Amino acid sequence: MRFPSYDPHYPPPPGARDVFQLSQDYPTTFADDTFPWMAIDFKAFPTEYLRSVLDYCLEGNVDVDFKVQNNRVRKWYHAPWLHDDGAQFGGGREWRRGLTRERMARPLDLHRKQTERAQNWAVGFYNDRGAVSLGKVWRTADGRPDPSKSTFADNSVACKLLFTDASTAQIPYLSRTKTWTANIYPDVNYNKPRVDRTVRLLQLDVAVKDPRMADTTGWVFGTFIYDGGAPGPTVWDRMIPVGASWGDDLPVRTDANRDGVFVNTALTQARITSSLVERTGWNYGNRAYVMHHGLGGRLNGPIDSPVSSCISCHGRAGTYAGPTVSKMGQPMTMAVFSAAKPSVYPMAQFDEFFKPIPGGSHIETQTGDRYMTTDYSLQLSAGIRNYYQSLRTPPPVADTAPRAGSVGATSVSAPAQEPLRTVDRDGN
Repeated sequence: MRFPSYDPHYPPPPGARDVFQLSQDYPTTFADDTFPWMAIDFKAFPTEYLRSVLDYCLEGNVDVDFKVQNNRVRKWYHAPWLHDDGAQFGGGREWRRGLTRERMARPLDLHRKQTERAQNWAVGFYNDRGAVSLGKVWRTADGRPDPSKSTFADNSVACKLLFTDASTAQIPYLSRTKTWTANIYPDVNYNKPRVDRTVRLLQLDVAVKDPRMADTTGWVFGTFIYDGGAPGPTVWDRMIPVGASWGDDLPVRTDANRDGVFVNTALTQARITSSLVERTGWNYGNRAYVMHHGLGGRLNGPIDSPVSSCISCHGRAGTYAGPTVSKMGQPMTMAVFSAAKPSVYPMAQFDEFFKPIPGGSHIETQTGDRYMTTDYSLQLSAGIRNYYQSLRTPPPVADTAPRAGSVGATSVSAPAQEPLRTVDRDGN
């Protein structure tokens, strides 16, 4: 069984070359290896830790322009079933690079000069240790995903490149960044067929299943921002760590309803790069800065929501595990994305979305329903959602064929099922 590579609503034109291919030859075992970040205390030296992980992610992938199955050093793998979310104007993989749609950037999300909304698209991939779990979940005897097999091995690594269609006039620090051509929507209305557009690398995320965190979340997350004014001969030299996190500091509610960007010194389970905090009155030119982090100063990337965090969203990667067949594939709710900014975040729901979630696949309860977690992998929970969405009854279609015992035409069809909610950060 081979999984599709791109959204069937927007296939490549006949004769197209260099079409994205899903890396899906998932291994069943992984080799012994040494991981340089394991010699680094991520709490004391977060920048060095993240640089070590980034170097590992880039090794061999830069040479093949992130056609990760062709990496000559170590192969990497994509999660399946992100190609189609069932919507005509959905966020499934585009055919050129395999990018999926991320949260749109609102004006002033990314820069003081940003006056327009921008599309953001990303592609993620796992090392061989992570890919073993992908295979266990998806290569099943009956073809249905098994989320109970989601637990990732120690030193599984996920990496994600995030691109925007914002211009350098809107986001000056994107000067000299990496560009790709992607087949995406003409604008953020998402209501017209996809077209080719230039996208620019803005953010890069990493996640490591670090055995030193086995008793808690199990993971260390990190995010980078591209800085066009930073020194260094390559794009990758100019990727600057925004921070690292390994927990959500549940007891800390200080500044949870504070808008803007700041360093919350009460947090102990994250390290934030203070030099990236925007300073009023500075002329940044093409130097990068961030306009927000996550809720209460927790770690989130510049593209991500200011009312959540890396750990909070990924901790709620999970899929319905109850008895109601019509809910199969339903993902956990990740955050209160209806809150547009921290100052209107409903603190009565703080504990629900910032309580610690243990690593590994296990049962969690949310709003009375049971969910099987997918060990902090939103790519797994989103893929499972899309798989079950594909099995749901399509919208009604009039049946005009005469039926036995009837006179003339009828208009009869099975009732449509409401679409499953999607795994995204735009509030739906």
